[in-house]
Amino acid sequence: MNQRFIPIISILMSISVVIFVTLQIKWLKEYYGALDQDFSNKVSIALDQSVKKIEDIEYNQLINENYKNFGKTVLANNAQPSSTIIQQTEDSASKRTITYQKNIIERENLPISNTGDSLNRIKLWTDENLIKIQRDTTKREALTAALNSSINSGEFSLKEFVRVEGSNRPIEKRVSPQTIDSVVSNALKNNGITSGFGYGIFDKNNKLTTLTNEDYRKQQTNTKYDKVLFRDSKDNPLYTLSLVFPRKDVSLIKNNLPMLLGTFLSLLTILGIYITSINYMMQQKRIADVKTDFINNMSHEFKTPLATISVATDSLANDTIATNPEKVKYYSQLIKQENLRMKKQVENVLNMSKLERNEVQLFLKETNMRQLIRDISQSFQLIVNERNGSLIQEFDADRYIVKVDEFHISNMLVNLLDNANKYSPEAPEIKVKTKNEGHWYVIEISDKGMGMDAINKNKIFEKFFREETGNIHNVKGQGLGLSYVKKIIELHKGQIHVESVKGKGSTFTIKLPMS
Repeated sequence: MNQRFIPIISILMSISVVIFVTLQIKWLKEYYGALDQDFSNKVSIALDQSVKKIEDIEYNQLINENYKNFGKTVLANNAQPSSTIIQQTEDSASKRTITYQKNIIERENLPISNTGDSLNRIKLWTDENLIKIQRDTTKREALTAALNSSINSGEFSLKEFVRVEGSNRPIEKRVSPQTIDSVVSNALKNNGITSGFGYGIFDKNNKLTTLTNEDYRKQQTNTKYDKVLFRDSKDNPLYTLSLVFPRKDVSLIKNNLPMLLGTFLSLLTILGIYITSINYMMQQKRIADVKTDFINNMSHEFKTPLATISVATDSLANDTIATNPEKVKYYSQLIKQENLRMKKQVENVLNMSKLERNEVQLFLKETNMRQLIRDISQSFQLIVNERNGSLIQEFDADRYIVKVDEFHISNMLVNLLDNANKYSPEAPEIKVKTKNEGHWYVIEISDKGMGMDAINKNKIFEKFFREETGNIHNVKGQGLGLSYVKKIIELHKGQIHVESVKGKGSTFTIKLPMS
């Protein structure tokens, strides 16, 4: 992919994801609003049922406990109706339909307290009949027994209307907390609501009465659902039943969990794909940039030895130098040295390639790490001395026999010492220290060089990474050394950490497991 298209694609993908997420959030809000409205409708129905049930319970309690003989006198005298309605319809010359209705109205008013409260009950007894008559002008139709029975049956249907007019009756005598809790719970359950609730009863002055549970008192800031409970003789509200649902949101989510969970997971999936895609594109761009830097650095690394070899070859072709054995020897060693240098560069790349493919096989054996570090440090001492530097060795480890691959561990140490030397602008001050920590053999290689930024501490072990890249070649290398070091230590099941302060130096800590 062309690198210039990556930012454009990233921006377009970002816009698309933002639109998608916005629409999903809007849909979730609307869906939640619909759930909340449905919940409110169910609560309203449950409140209607609860209020009617509570009023019925109060009436039945008054009838069955205070006025036990109140329902035994039933008036059913059809000879003296309170009202009679007769309607006659003629469909044709020979047919007639007669509809008649008798109503008997019984009014009863009983006092239930000395303060003027009473129980009003109205009974409506209704007798309705529909008679179809076939009229014949030549003869009269016989009054059959069935027809006569239908007309004079006196069978009434009963409708009863009741209201307790208890303006002065305390609410505590009209309903109990147990009744409210039981009736409301059943009504809510019958309407599909299982969430816990709190209830409170307000008087006509909008003050809470004693019939209020603890949940309601704690959650008065929540959404309230109100319904008039009792009315006076003028149909004005006396008390209001109010409900709150402390865990309404949890209940709505729980009851619609599959839908919400599916939506949420799909949203997370889209976001995950988006983040992964953006990260992958940025990583590919970074790798492309790093590889470009690597090629530039490698070109420079090869250019110098090739130029040196070219000059040495031309010099050897010169007759004056060709006849001088010392000059021939000098230029031959120079060609060999530069050739080995290029060979080392190629080997570094090949070794990293093998490590990436897990083709490196370690040959582990018990090694005297103290002696190995001493030998490598002494060899490196010459390089440090050329820059008037110092290399201090401090061996504090009592146990130093470790099972390692001597070849790769040696390369690892050389890489770290070489970095300590290269990244010290002035005379290098390098220190190699060993110690034991539990079952670990610890090596610390520190310097007082240029150090590095905190942001680069986590990147230095990445392949091709160099703090100075591009056309800046004041520090030579390909960015493979520390990546190789980390891979070798991981193959030994060890650990490596770095502490660095810009301008003050770095310390690399290597931990190898003891055998």
